[in-house]
Amino acid sequence: MHDELQPSGTEQKSSQSQARALVGWTHFDMASGIGLKIECTRSRIALDNAVIEEHNIVMTRNQALLLARYLLHVTGQALPVEQQKSIWSKLKASFKPRHARRLAS
Repeated sequence: MHDELQPSGTEQKSSQSQARALVGWTHFDMASGIGLKIECTRSRIALDNAVIEEHNIVMTRNQALLLARYLLHVTGQALPVEQQKSIWSKLKASFKPRHARRLAS
């Protein structure tokens, strides 16, 4: 039985073999997850001629997290760790005047 939503074997094979370069993306929150619009091009010539394909993807927040973790891992990157302020720096900040005062001369 042929599923109308699935491409035929020939169509599926040809679309998988044609790599595209990612040139941009935007994202937006959705009630059920995250929407992602990906902009791709087939070649530098296509990009120079503004031939850009758009693909819309919807994913759950968990899928987005898994994708983010994977991309961080394969690129060797890590999210910056936020350092907590020390007690000493908090004390110093509490004694600083809130507004600089000018001495009247």
